[in-house]
Amino acid sequence: MGHIDRALDRAAQRAKKARQDLPVAADVIEQSTERVELDAVHRSEVDLAELKKNRLVTDDKAPSDAAYRMLRTRLLQRMRSNGWSTLAVTGMSPGEGKSTTAINLSLSLARDVNTSVVLVDLDLRKPSIHSYFGLSPKHDFHDVLAGRVPLNDALVRPDLDGADRLALLLNSNPYSNASEMITSPEMRRLVTNLKSGKGRIVVFDTPPLLLTDDVLAFSPLVSGLLLVACQGVTKRDDLLAAKELLQGLNLVGTVLNRSSEEVSQYYYGYGYGA
Repeated sequence: MGHIDRALDRAAQRAKKARQDLPVAADVIEQSTERVELDAVHRSEVDLAELKKNRLVTDDKAPSDAAYRMLRTRLLQRMRSNGWSTLAVTGMSPGEGKSTTAINLSLSLARDVNTSVVLVDLDLRKPSIHSYFGLSPKHDFHDVLAGRVPLNDALVRPDLDGADRLALLLNSNPYSNASEMITSPEMRRLVTNLKSGKGRIVVFDTPPLLLTDDVLAFSPLVSGLLLVACQGVTKRDDLLAAKELLQGLNLVGTVLNRSSEEVSQYYYGYGYGA
């Protein structure tokens, strides 16, 4: 049995368990709902030069902003027409730009006046979003999951023009038991609490699809998945393996990163398909 077959088998078992446990978790959720109040979320200073160095789109004059606006518009149209509010962003393998895409998409979504966004670093084995923003979070995802810290206290808002409607739930520590954490009843309660709010969209930066079964195990808790590929990095065999793994799931679209060497390194192409 190859690694793809083993991943499929593990993910199927975890997804089945998640669906079986969902009614019990829903009862818990109804008894303990914690809304995200952006006005109560702490603001954190960020270094604009550091953000630009990390290829984050900090304003509407950035070279890649037009591509992200187009991606945002297409996603919002589809998500709103279907009543969706949660999105997992993943890639096939490391180095394809899925975290950069998740962050820049979240920044672009937050610039829409009718949308507020919570970006969650769910790549628990190798968290990185805090480093893109140059932040050292006081609390992290696991503090909230374990009930040690109220959700609003763990969230941070980057003090950045145009990002008033963006909050981050960060991690700075890796967790080896990531699969168990993201399929727990506490995780389902957290997802419900994160998406509470009018016009709220929750974006999850998840691990590469072919490295662990985390994405497939987590998929029952999100409306859809966005797949990131990178020209010159993503292998054809990996794309075919990803297509097999995602059979039956709601693939909202695909993003082709660095789609041409002739344009800016910040350019993001986009394509959609089930």
